[in-house]
Amino acid sequence: MKIFFTFLVIFTLGNSFAQTNNKIVIPSGVVYGYADNATNEKAKRLIIKSIAQRNIYDLLQDNLIVGPSLWKRFQHLESLKSIPKDVIFHIDNLQLDGKMCQEINDSKKVWDEVKKELSKEYQVRKANEDELKYYWSTISFDIEEPLFIIVTDSHRYILNFQKDNGKLFWLDEFPVKNSYDNPIDNTTYRADGGFKTYQNGNEVFSTSKGERETKLEKVIFLSSDADLKANTSVEDIQIIIDKTNVIFENLFKNSEKSGNIMVQLELGKKKNDVLFALRGDLDLDIMREFEKQINAVQYPKAKKTSIKLQIVFKVNSFNDSE
Repeated sequence: MKIFFTFLVIFTLGNSFAQTNNKIVIPSGVVYGYADNATNEKAKRLIIKSIAQRNIYDLLQDNLIVGPSLWKRFQHLESLKSIPKDVIFHIDNLQLDGKMCQEINDSKKVWDEVKKELSKEYQVRKANEDELKYYWSTISFDIEEPLFIIVTDSHRYILNFQKDNGKLFWLDEFPVKNSYDNPIDNTTYRADGGFKTYQNGNEVFSTSKGERETKLEKVIFLSSDADLKANTSVEDIQIIIDKTNVIFENLFKNSEKSGNIMVQLELGKKKNDVLFALRGDLDLDIMREFEKQINAVQYPKAKKTSIKLQIVFKVNSFNDSE
């Protein structure tokens, strides 16, 4: 039986950013068109000018699309509730809400809310691979410069301009998840660049609650990508997942109660430690047998430094979504 699962992998944002006149790394499958330096610099100056000065809206026009990640945060703001036009985005088999401004005053309202979140410490740069993959997943056209990212401590805004008139037509943000609250050790794990999510072998940026099922839901890595590569292998991780999932399916496939099980494994050079966390109304007799069998498994060990991962199962439950 082939197992489909979700990965959350910690990664770190690099300290260096591409300059506006440099080529960038284009993800496989993404169609990206470069603009000349003069066109890009004009758009970049418009961004900086519109941030620095009040009541300057030279970058805006009547029409402005607000993408799903930004609108998810902005949709409850009183100042924006009067904007009439809704947009539905189809991403990873999900339907997500967005907004379309059709009057300049509405575009100004959205931009004003973005400016409220910008401090003096921000950076304007070209998009990286992850940001391009997200943006590509939300649109139905080829990406064309000028395309810039405004980077702050908390947000990464995506701004795409029209080549012909130099006006902003698309505004969104990259969905960065900078922290993960671990219920097992009561620790919040943080990554400057956020967490990547993979589902069914593909990177995704939004998840739905799915269906009520009994199955392996996701795998969460709590060690850095570099530590994982240095101390384990894809084959060893697959062995761990396979062995754990077989025990889960044998014991819980017919359980009528509902809940979630989190199995945390710390793989060391000499020994492995296993911890458990439960949520919901699970059958405790089955759970005791599950813990017994999981603890009896001989898992692959880490090569040098210990690494942590979690395997999350759902029993007659929905996904643990955002």
